[in-house]
Amino acid sequence: MGPPKTLVVLGSGPVGLLAALRGRRLGMDVEVCANSLALPRDPPRVERVPAQVVALLVEFGVSPNRIGVDMLFRRQTMQWAGGAVAASPAPDAAHIERPALEIALLELALRAGVKIDVPAGNVVQELRRRHREGECLFLDATGRSAVTAIQRIRPRRPLVARLFHLPVRTSLRDSDLMIAAGPEGYAYRLANATTLTLGVVGRKDFVQGDGREIVAKIAEFAAWLVRDIPTQHIRPGGSGAAGAQWSIGDSCESVLVGDASFARDALASQGLAIGLSDALKALAHPIKGVGAQARSNQRKEIPGHCRRIIQEIKGSAFVSARPWVEYSEFLSALADLAGDTAGHHAPASPFLLGQPWRAARAADRIPA
Repeated sequence: MGPPKTLVVLGSGPVGLLAALRGRRLGMDVEVCANSLALPRDPPRVERVPAQVVALLVEFGVSPNRIGVDMLFRRQTMQWAGGAVAASPAPDAAHIERPALEIALLELALRAGVKIDVPAGNVVQELRRRHREGECLFLDATGRSAVTAIQRIRPRRPLVARLFHLPVRTSLRDSDLMIAAGPEGYAYRLANATTLTLGVVGRKDFVQGDGREIVAKIAEFAAWLVRDIPTQHIRPGGSGAAGAQWSIGDSCESVLVGDASFARDALASQGLAIGLSDALKALAHPIKGVGAQARSNQRKEIPGHCRRIIQEIKGSAFVSARPWVEYSEFLSALADLAGDTAGHHAPASPFLLGQPWRAARAADRIPA
């Protein structure tokens, strides 16, 4: 049996839309299914990606200016283990704005002939059947929702990232990555041509409050990071889980890509870049066996990622905070599990499924 001529993508984020564009370039009939699409009125946020990602997006027709990129950043400023603030060189990076990226990719997909569908009912079971019988290649690009996963392995009490944004003014324009560790978590800021994003990651009181309150909390341990932010202009953005999550699927029924397969910890700043790479790899050999290759890669990637994050936590000011102790224990267990059982369903052991870990079956639904 030859490769399928039809590609169906579940999810309308950057990973799914790039896969759709690649599918059209390969001559496939492509359909994207999602409950909702990104809109210009959605709260903006800035993400840091390697400079190579911009080159990839340009290859697919995305103008850098369209996504807020007019320069590269080569430094980062950190206050991590204690009170000292240090600047250091960093690999060339771009600060990409979302949802501008999703909107640009969506427009390109429509021009390329991709069918965009917002189905009224549940289509997942039918798409699984079509993938299983070779009628289509079915990619799950639903992010952490991992709609087609059999199990999702994640912390029982997740760390939360909360984002705030404000329009960039001249004095804020040249913000490289700035990050500071506090007693219960960390804060960071990024800026591009149009937007400054301020984020906090932790749990409970550390991430609660409005923009003014969050800025005041950050000022208690890293005044340098927020002293020039005009709090009267700060607006709330999105929020969500910030920790690692491994989702396990059945390659006979779908192929998980990006965060739907393995969502990386926010500290790594790698999620978007690796997700886009996953999208292209999934279409490099769109035949039976792509899932096995992905699981083989995870066997190598997940333990290394988890152990790098553990080392970052050990070197931070919040190393002794209970949420981060629990999270480090989870990462250690996840690294061992992925190394031992990559490509198999997670064992239903009390150690894995009990506190502070859980594995949950994803619902058969399409997320917003």
